[in-house]
Amino acid sequence: PLKNQRSINARDDYWYDYFLQDPPSATGNWHIEQSFWAKEWRNHGTCSENFFNQYDYFDLAERLMFRFDLKSILFNPVNPIPLSWPTVSDVMSATSSVTKVRPELRCRYYENGNMLVEVALCFDILGDRVINCPRPGFVFC
Repeated sequence: PLKNQRSINARDDYWYDYFLQDPPSATGNWHIEQSFWAKEWRNHGTCSENFFNQYDYFDLAERLMFRFDLKSILFNPVNPIPLSWPTVSDVMSATSSVTKVRPELRCRYYENGNMLVEVALCFDILGDRVINCPRPGFVFC
């Protein structure tokens, strides 16, 4: 179980699973919050337990999330990506041009094709610097 429900509630306001119809804080369904963030801790956080406790891990993840404004990168009016269906290489190129590293693009199958659902940036283990994500740089895209 996660140890700090108040921190989870605050995080849920800006960073939640967009495949849910409403953010869990809007419905008061903390079981969904616990499930989502507990999975994130198990999949990603436990490998860093030698460096961060659970609270510090999620605090660092929050700070890293705001280091690059991916929304502004992807919807930059000066150098826009082709909408409404940008290619994987369009998104990869736009992100790499600003961050100077290779991101990981994550897609899910939706109706008759893949839909981009996440742009992930990789950081060194202490979160000090952004690094290239492992090749190929995309998952299911």
